[in-house]
Parts: sequence; structure tokens; C-alpha cells
Amino acid sequence: MKRTATQALVTIAIAAAIVMAVKVIQAHAQSSQTPLYDANGRYNGSVINNGNGTTTYTDRNGHFSGSAIDNRNGTTSFYNRNGQFSGSAGSSIDRAFNFNKR
Repeated sequence: MKRTATQALVTIAIAAAIVMAVKVIQAHAQSSQTPLYDANGRYNGSVINNGNGTTTYTDRNGHFSGSAIDNRNGTTSFYNRNGQFSGSAGSSIDRAFNFNKR
């Protein structure tokens, strides 16, 4: 009987650890949407942070208008509404001082 109780406690502990790990991952990877307004207070689109280094931009009609991807090396790549690369920001100096950040 003692062995069965120990096995049950280990099983409960493992299940609790799995649930906690899933909750932490979900909390970290959640996306968030921020509405944008023009100078007159009218809705002008949204910025959607996808929680994984990718930011998506939409216009006032909800249509995709571009994205920015954090390359995690001190640079950011930008893409236009057609999905074509349209530029980047950052420099080799940025990469040099961020080489170990993950």
C-alpha cells in the first residue's frame, strides 16, 4: 500500500508540473492587439503583437498592411502588404552588443 501511495503522489506531482509548464508557455506566447487612432480620434488600424517576435499591422478595415519581424540579433526586418521584404533596421553594432541575448 505504501508503494501505491508514493506512486500516486509522484503522478500528481508530474501532472501539476506539466500543467504549470503549459500555463507558463501560454502566458508567454499570447498575442495582444492594440488599436491605433488618428489625431481626430478615429480608428485607424491595429498593431498585433503575436508574442513570438512578429508584429502585424492592419488598416482600419482589418486588412493586413505589413509586418515586422524581430530577428533576435539586433535587427528587425519589415515586410509590406504583399509580403515582400521592404527594409530593415539595426546595425552590426546592435548585433555586437546583443550577441548573447535570447
